[in-house]
Amino acid sequence: MASESQVEAKLHELIQRLDGDDGAQGSFASSLPEPRIVALEVTDLGKGYWTELASGRMSDLHDGAPDHWDIRVRAGSDDLVAIVDGHRSLFSAVVSGQVRVDASITDLMRLRKLG
Repeated sequence: MASESQVEAKLHELIQRLDGDDGAQGSFASSLPEPRIVALEVTDLGKGYWTELASGRMSDLHDGAPDHWDIRVRAGSDDLVAIVDGHRSLFSAVVSGQVRVDASITDLMRLRKLG
């Protein structure tokens, strides 16, 4: 099981990677043009985080659960680390039931760009 500090480091890495996205047509930055609150529950650590995703950029990472969310991801720490490191696709983790994503159909289709 990945530690809380490892998970937080990977989430910060993901935020930095998305900041490097140039917003080109078909990129993740262009896939969710309107602001979204993204909540993440790390199930095996009992820890929650959230951020706002707007114009392809994520704001600072916040501890806890937001008052409301548009996209919620529930994953174990090891699955989260594997996805951010590129060792596992988000799609395969969702299909296998190891990661759960609650979002509108439109947002789910757009999130496929994350892998």
